[in-house]
Formats: sequence, structure tokens, C-alpha cells
Amino acid sequence: MSARIAMQLSTFGALPCAQCGTELKRPAWSEPVNEREVRHLWNCRDCGYVFETMVFFCTDAETRPDVAAEAEPVAPLAA
Repeated sequence: MSARIAMQLSTFGALPCAQCGTELKRPAWSEPVNEREVRHLWNCRDCGYVFETMVFFCTDAETRPDVAAEAEPVAPLAA
């Protein structure tokens, strides 16, 4: 996957803390749920608030033809 596509899919560095608004650079923990979902655990160092987000990846190339045309194939996650 090219760096440009990875940046389009990433929310890192753009997520504010839900309590105090501090910009969070990266999740404290990330884990794949399945081949299309990733769970992120966020922890704000300023106020101590902890929360989760989920990222859902589309498998239908027709939904995002601009991305699908440039993306390299990715192997499915091991169970």
C-alpha cells in the first residue's frame, strides 16, 4: 500500500481526546478484530481518559475505485 493511501485510511494524529480535546498522536493499543476491522484503544496522557475506536475497511473495490486502482493486495490476517 502506498504511503498516500495509508494516510487516507489512517486517523492517527487527527483524533482529539473526547474529554479535554488534546490531539492524540497514536493509540495505546491496536488489535485486528477480523480481516476488515481494527480496534484502537486510546489513552489521553493529559486527562487520563481512555476510550476505543473501531476502523472498518471496505472489501468492495467498486465503493472506492480511486483507492482500489492504486492499492496493492494485502494478505488476510491470520486467525
